[in-house]
Amino acid sequence: MTEKIMVCGETVELRRKGSGAPLLYLHGGIGDTDWLPVFDDWASRFSVVQALHPGFGGSTGGEKLDGVEDLVFHYLDLLAHLGWDQGALTIVGASFGGWIAAEIAARYPKLVSHLMLVGAAGLWIDDSPPAELFGREPRELAALLFHKLDHPVAAMMAAVTDVASLPEDLILQQFKAMEALARVAWNPYFHDPKLERLLPRVRAKTAIVWGAEDRFFPPVYAQRYASAIPSAQLCLVEGAGHLVLLERPEEVTRQLIKLTT
Repeated sequence: MTEKIMVCGETVELRRKGSGAPLLYLHGGIGDTDWLPVFDDWASRFSVVQALHPGFGGSTGGEKLDGVEDLVFHYLDLLAHLGWDQGALTIVGASFGGWIAAEIAARYPKLVSHLMLVGAAGLWIDDSPPAELFGREPRELAALLFHKLDHPVAAMMAAVTDVASLPEDLILQQFKAMEALARVAWNPYFHDPKLERLLPRVRAKTAIVWGAEDRFFPPVYAQRYASAIPSAQLCLVEGAGHLVLLERPEEVTRQLIKLTT
């Protein structure tokens, strides 16, 4: 299921499954870069592609990133390679990936027919800035990203008391991913000052899905997205923090089916 393809001179690691309508999943910075069980459910209805961003996993080119626009063009090139650049595309983006998804849908509104933003970055509210992500210890990250630490991934992160004890290849891989993320999201911090005024250009049928207990991007950001995108539907998911797809995958799937049928 995992494969590597060349797109404009760079390696893209991706996984794909299913044979239905095209669905591109854009992952966040932490927690959802692996193929999740929920994607198997989606593959019964869609042709699902989960591509790793440049600098993540086996995808190259992270050191060349200089802003979110680079990622927009990267994914336009990938969609062309897949033959998915003719419209009628569903994009689901979570966190950092939700920011990229929103940029694509706003800049190229004819390309995206259905858009789901799950705890998406990309906007800035002075009175409620997002929490600090970079430089945190694994246990701190778990507390920031999950509603409860009893989730298996949260528990695994919280159990790491000495990062240096982790396998060297894992540390190097995570360092490369965080470097690529920082090249886009460090300054301005996890947002594009232009994005909010572009969002009325979105023509896709849109669902905004957000953890009601999100401590990274509080639910006020969900409301801001829903207000800016024409006819967007907002769903606040109880019992979920920032990583809704891990804590409440069944609710995300329910909202996806509702959006696309």
